[in-house]
Amino acid sequence: MDDALRWVIAGPFMYMAILVFVIRTLYKVLTIVRLPRHLRWDLYPIAHDGPDGSPYQKAEFWSFTRPYSRVHEVAKMTQEILLLKRTFMHNRRVWAFSFPMHSGFYLIGGWLALLLLGAGAELTTGIKISPASTLFWAKVVNAVTVAAGAGGLGLGLYGTAGLLWLRLTDENLKDFTAPVTLVNLYLLLALFGVGFAAFVSSDPSFGLARGYVGSLLLLRPSGGLPLLMVTELLLFGVFLIYLPFSRMLHFTAKYFFYHAVMWDDEPVKTGSDLEKAIGRYLNYRLEWPADHITPGGAWFEQAAANPAQSEREVKQGDETKGQT
Repeated sequence: MDDALRWVIAGPFMYMAILVFVIRTLYKVLTIVRLPRHLRWDLYPIAHDGPDGSPYQKAEFWSFTRPYSRVHEVAKMTQEILLLKRTFMHNRRVWAFSFPMHSGFYLIGGWLALLLLGAGAELTTGIKISPASTLFWAKVVNAVTVAAGAGGLGLGLYGTAGLLWLRLTDENLKDFTAPVTLVNLYLLLALFGVGFAAFVSSDPSFGLARGYVGSLLLLRPSGGLPLLMVTELLLFGVFLIYLPFSRMLHFTAKYFFYHAVMWDDEPVKTGSDLEKAIGRYLNYRLEWPADHITPGGAWFEQAAANPAQSEREVKQGDETKGQT
């Protein structure tokens, strides 16, 4: 790989990948925010009710202010998002690999943040962060960066390889494994694998990675990196571009899933924003046909009496009685 191609991958391509990822992800989040209110599940116990449980269990619940514990809600969400609690409870075999893979993602996110922090510190102070640094804080930043990066790459590689193995060999998973799932796992396996190989062979202290991040901040990207690191940047750029268009972007919907679907038990009060929103939703037009609906009619019209449907039901009932 010649120097010009390395520079293109490390510079223009990486800037483009970051830009695509940020714009597309923000667009997706805004799209979710603007969607109509989801059909609420109200699955009890609802976390934000706190230790007292549902207010509807109390007499004259409408006469006092409803409790709302953000702490309990965040705690329950954290158990699922960070620890994959439901997977652990219902499928330990998948959890044994899925948990390390997701932990690898979280550590890699922290590693990237530490690289950014370290690069900024080097540029502003002129102090080189490395294992040989004489300053305590610089040694700590370097040590934590190495721990997060090595741990994230190692856990991600192990978890991804394990999930891929399960998807290819477990008869219970084969039938539910879409080709795109395998594509995602192969991409992640290559990303973690090349990244771990680059760490071991080319950049054990992540000094080169930190310097590269600094060059990006200065808008003077360095292409003079080892081949494995350039390959890692190429895969990372492809991953950033692909991620917001794939089902892996489900992480952006986690908060909305818990907060606005599973645990949304806000009461409908006269004149409230929720009542007005539901009024708008009932005027949405149905775009699909069926015998029991009025095609093109509004939702509220479907709840009204349907003479044709009623007549059919009465006729079918009479026929059934005649047969008996």
